[in-house]
Amino acid sequence: MGVLGAPGCLASRLIEDDRGMELVLTTPAKRIVSLYPSLTEGVCLLNACDRLVGVDRSSNWPEWVQSVPHLGGLWDTSIEDVVRLKPDVVIMSASNAKLTAKLERLGLTVLVFQPQTWAQMERSLRELAKLVGPMESQGLSHDTAQDLIDRMEGEKYDLGAHLAPWAKGKSIYLQVGSGGYAASERTYLGQFLKALGLVNVVKPTLGEFPKMGREWLMLESPDIIVLTHGQDKPLKKTPGLRVLKAVVEDRVCMLSQEESDRLLRLGPRVASGMRAVVDCINKMRPL
Repeated sequence: MGVLGAPGCLASRLIEDDRGMELVLTTPAKRIVSLYPSLTEGVCLLNACDRLVGVDRSSNWPEWVQSVPHLGGLWDTSIEDVVRLKPDVVIMSASNAKLTAKLERLGLTVLVFQPQTWAQMERSLRELAKLVGPMESQGLSHDTAQDLIDRMEGEKYDLGAHLAPWAKGKSIYLQVGSGGYAASERTYLGQFLKALGLVNVVKPTLGEFPKMGREWLMLESPDIIVLTHGQDKPLKKTPGLRVLKAVVEDRVCMLSQEESDRLLRLGPRVASGMRAVVDCINKMRPL
């Protein structure tokens, strides 16, 4: 268990990351390095963007973070620059345990959050709110996080009412980036699709983000296809896939980089990312 803040301070707050590591906070964190885009966005939407002194290369929203030093990506983070910034705390994902260990060996306080479900995302936001909230009011940070979570919940459940009626019950395939990796029913994206009334062709038994081949996709022949940014080339120019029903009948969504960022970062903007999917489907020719 770590302690962050001035000794002798009466108020304290306990923060627990996804590893079960605990941090006792006696003053709000004033210098934060974020090495995970969804955590960067969470800090900013908790009204603490100005606490960020460094972020990872992929953190690009809100615009304010463009002025903050960018410290590299998941596998090439500049540890020297992180140390030089003298952060009170580093927040990051669980994807690079070696980097976490290196930073901790250098005496830095590290909190790891990598939500995979909606419930885990809500928990990470509450823990971040503890990190940046004022100590004199134990309830304020919680209320700020809860207001944000309530707004996101409202956006999520509002999406179903906006999906065109013809699309209800239709099959859908959502590919994440290039390489043929798809979101199954087990992921938060799959949960969104189910809540919308769509039928995900990628079943939970296949894993969370399985790599699906062309032959499998041709066999399933989903009614709707959604591709996030990073697709190598349009499906109409891909041998074999150009004859898919969804391709021939123009029921393919190709999301922009910005839309993909919102959708694939499990954080405060994910519901608006799914709204981009709904808006795209609504513009399609009905089956």
